[in-house]
Amino acid sequence: MNKQFDYFKKNIQLFYEIEGLDIGYGEEGNHKIYIKQSIDDSFWQNLQDINPEQVVWKSFRDVSIPFLFETNPESELITIHDRKISINYDIVASSFYFLSGWNEHVNPIKDEFGRISYKNSIIKQLNCSNIPVVNYYFEILNEAIELAYQTKSKKKTWQEHNLAVSLTHDIDTCLSAWLQGGFSELKKKKLFSMMSLILKRIFKEDDWFNFKTIVDLEKSFGATSSFYFLAKKGNRGKWKNGDYDIRDKKMQKALTYLKETGNEVGVHGSFGTHNDSKRFKHDIEIIQSKPIQGNRFHFLMFDPEKTVSVLEDNEIQYDTSLGFAEQIGFRRATCYPFFLYNFEKDRISTVIEIPLIVMDGTLSNKKYMGLEKEAAVSKVFELIDEIAKFNGVFTLLWHNTHFSEYKYTGWNEVYQSLLAYSKEKKGLLTNGKIIHDRISQL
Repeated sequence: MNKQFDYFKKNIQLFYEIEGLDIGYGEEGNHKIYIKQSIDDSFWQNLQDINPEQVVWKSFRDVSIPFLFETNPESELITIHDRKISINYDIVASSFYFLSGWNEHVNPIKDEFGRISYKNSIIKQLNCSNIPVVNYYFEILNEAIELAYQTKSKKKTWQEHNLAVSLTHDIDTCLSAWLQGGFSELKKKKLFSMMSLILKRIFKEDDWFNFKTIVDLEKSFGATSSFYFLAKKGNRGKWKNGDYDIRDKKMQKALTYLKETGNEVGVHGSFGTHNDSKRFKHDIEIIQSKPIQGNRFHFLMFDPEKTVSVLEDNEIQYDTSLGFAEQIGFRRATCYPFFLYNFEKDRISTVIEIPLIVMDGTLSNKKYMGLEKEAAVSKVFELIDEIAKFNGVFTLLWHNTHFSEYKYTGWNEVYQSLLAYSKEKKGLLTNGKIIHDRISQL
């Protein structure tokens, strides 16, 4: 069988019923539905990449969609001949290219963290960060299935909900508001606020040790969320890990509280663990919260050659690291969770990726998008609307620091606006574990 076709089917089956349907790829044969194959195996064997200037763009559902391996823009997307349905563009190879991260696999240009940056990505070159291209490919096949079988193939994964919202929090710092927030207040000449932060740390809790505040806020929306904790404290070289020791009684009590209130405790793989199975295993053991299902690597680090094996070796069931730090949207061109591809072992992984769509720092940080709050809300609303079209998953990363009125003033209100809009769109507001389990059980 064709590896790309196997991978395509494995991932579309998470959200569409295609078991037992007569779908062919490559040699036309006598299939009820036939998907054209535009390239042979040599493209993958020779580690080639596409030329973004030679991509064919076609309109589907009033959206311009790229087809990566085509030369003829004049063909119809779907044709019917002698009761056979033909898809005349290679949605299989294009889906594999995006979902597997092929561009990241063959692209030698990395940033200071060893990551593929947005500016060097195929997503930037095609200017499609706000288009979940693979979802449109899946819908092309869905239309063909409806024509061939007069039946709906879409699963009701979220039941009565139009989308799922994966609410997540990376806990990098929870004991430093008095210092970082205090310095921010000092620069604004707000001496009273600065002293309040320091006194709060001394006599109560640091303003960023705010787990109950987050839980209570999300509870008011009928939501739970995932909290990913760092196992390592202090710096590794010039890069920071946590400002807390996860083994302290105070931190362990916080983990117990989160689990007792229906939230998920996951691992936030510390700096450098994304390509080192032993060090990542040590992180998991230190957190002492078993079983751990979900992970997001610190600094969104992800090595296309090694990270999938690291996750598999440590029996992580889902990862949610794949988003760009610099740009919101669809890094792997999808709003669906999907099985990762293990390039090191050349096979489909057992690990499901719940792709990261929006991070608070991406919106607010002047090094990245640097948006004002109103503009940030508007941009994210557009993404939520797009995700709802496909009953997809909107994964939102909001650090605990961004619930504070110090240093990150006003971003708590932005978060609440996003939750309120998601509810308005009939979203299921929940955590990564529940999303993974829902998908896995279907």
